[in-house]
Amino acid sequence: MKIELPTLEQISAGLIQTSQRQGRLYPYSQNLQLGYDKVVLVFLLADNSQSAPTSVPEFYQDWCEKPFEEWGVEVDQEIDGSDTLLFLGEPTELTIELAEAFGGSTLSQEQSRIATILLQRCQAHPQGTQIYTKFRRFIVEHPVLSNQELVEAKGNFGLGIGLSDLLEECYEIAPLCYQLEGNFYACPYCHALAAVDREQAIANPNCNRCPPGRRLKKKVKLSNDSLKLKRGIERFWFYPGRSEIRLYEKLTELGLQVELYPDRDHYDLRVTFPDSKVWALDLKDYYNPYLLLKRLGDEPLPKEPPWDEAYIVIPNERKKERPAYLKELKSRWRTQDVRPVFDDAIFALAKKKLEEISVQQTTQAPDGAGEGSKSSSKITSRTKKRKREHERN
Repeated sequence: MKIELPTLEQISAGLIQTSQRQGRLYPYSQNLQLGYDKVVLVFLLADNSQSAPTSVPEFYQDWCEKPFEEWGVEVDQEIDGSDTLLFLGEPTELTIELAEAFGGSTLSQEQSRIATILLQRCQAHPQGTQIYTKFRRFIVEHPVLSNQELVEAKGNFGLGIGLSDLLEECYEIAPLCYQLEGNFYACPYCHALAAVDREQAIANPNCNRCPPGRRLKKKVKLSNDSLKLKRGIERFWFYPGRSEIRLYEKLTELGLQVELYPDRDHYDLRVTFPDSKVWALDLKDYYNPYLLLKRLGDEPLPKEPPWDEAYIVIPNERKKERPAYLKELKSRWRTQDVRPVFDDAIFALAKKKLEEISVQQTTQAPDGAGEGSKSSSKITSRTKKRKREHERN
């Protein structure tokens, strides 16, 4: 007997519900209670009842914080034995993904509600596409704000746009448990609020730049009236958004025409090349490749706006923490017209395609130069111009 994936999904849904109540266990979440019962049943069927968790509180406070390999029972093979469901009382990335696979969580419902309102308001505005992109990008670039910064931002999104109230809904007062000696600190890598454990600032579990729990040697002091993104917005907009913005800027520097969140986020990036070919890129920042596949389903990327080639792009950080990530993903990949790649690979592919276009245009020119050389020169000039603009900004 082993603990199957559906049981872990149900437990995770219960853990998310509990975390939204600031860890208050009683009354027990039904999903957490039923998931716990199923874990105990596995031990009973294995004739090992003495090793089973004795209560829901023990299961929540002890078992969910320790790696599966220490549970003393076999767990579904798609889950790594070193993974945990909680980290310092907070649901891990794996837990959030398992809860999503179970049928959604309060975290995804939170961001879905705000996303729906944002789309509705932007659709009614003549510059809705630009406003949508501006709003999403602001969230990605501001995981933490002071009260004054929020007031200023609400002013920018209020006049003529009517999104000031929605922006405020994305943030919450930073909990005092994040304070270290009376101060809040941000991670120097992702700029989100740093966690605190044993009187030291530690790496945020979702940062990807260093292992969860590692002490931050560098940290950025924040205002004492700091506000942080709500967990659902942070998980589904901020963390994936960092990779989206990073790739957007890199492709723009190549001189490519890149649209961020085309048609109000049908997918993440729409890249148009000088030969008019279009690539659709959708970044998916998932901890577990098997759960990503489950999330994508049979149609991993919308057909509109139209594209010639399409890619599901995985942030490089996933490769660092799980070297076989892409191999595991491809082992079950079934969609022929959409390919999974890491973001450094998509950048290399785009650069190679630009070079091929330049060579092709040069070759096709009557004198081996002419229009091809002019086109190549235009691409180079456009690239340099965009790079200078980016540096100024």
